[in-house]
Amino acid sequence: MGPYLPLLRIDVEHGYYADGRCRGLRFVPAGTTAERLRRADALVRADGGTLLVHGPAEAVERLRADTDPDDGEAALDWLVHATDDDFACGTEDPADRPRELLWVAPGAPSADDATLVATPRALDAPEVTALLAPGDRWLPPFALLHLPLPSLPAHGPADNATAWPVQLRWPLAPRATVWKYCLFGDWPEPALAVVDLAGETEFSAPAPDRLDNGTPMLAIRSRVRLPLAQRSPRRFQLRSRPDGAGSPKVLIRRLPTAAAQLLARETIDGQPTIVSEIHVHR
Repeated sequence: MGPYLPLLRIDVEHGYYADGRCRGLRFVPAGTTAERLRRADALVRADGGTLLVHGPAEAVERLRADTDPDDGEAALDWLVHATDDDFACGTEDPADRPRELLWVAPGAPSADDATLVATPRALDAPEVTALLAPGDRWLPPFALLHLPLPSLPAHGPADNATAWPVQLRWPLAPRATVWKYCLFGDWPEPALAVVDLAGETEFSAPAPDRLDNGTPMLAIRSRVRLPLAQRSPRRFQLRSRPDGAGSPKVLIRRLPTAAAQLLARETIDGQPTIVSEIHVHR
């Protein structure tokens, strides 16, 4: 057996995190994957945002040869569990939880074959059920990573070194919400307004509102959904424009940005909407 070589690298990108790399993902081999990799003398390493498979040059041929017609399509599969505190609230998730998860697999052949495609898939779909353990139905994984072996290059590193390692990316988008500035305390200044210094986002006029416990406040909402970010680059100011033609007065030079955890659900224009509450006290 020769030296161990990098065979597969999957990087999970995430627009919420400051460096663009996902955090806290746990990859658990599903189905026959762990046994297939063991028989091929392959090793798996993961750091929460990247999955790596190393093995000898002949590991690919061993994986391809280690198939059973009764197993259906030969593939490597991992259950993907999210453990980071900000992940659930900070991730745009098209799956209908808890009835669905994300099925992550190579897309149709195209110019961007390196990008994996995530689509919602029902937990009771046959291809999903076959890979879930009984306990997984009570606490389903965030995603199921499915890599058919035929999607790998036909020849291993010994015959086609330039094709290895196979490098794939799985992009995840940050959750986008309506940002709601909740102003508590006494705000007697006229014509309060939240202003985007970049001139990209408009906000509603302040309106009286209350928390669920009855605490009064003024609420100012963004007119569009904005992506959440661990370190948001957005610069919003709270201003007041005196009556007449006077220059606006800056009350708060830089307002805080939305945090991933402070989410609420409201009905806006007749549609249920996820809202990020940002509390500002005086």
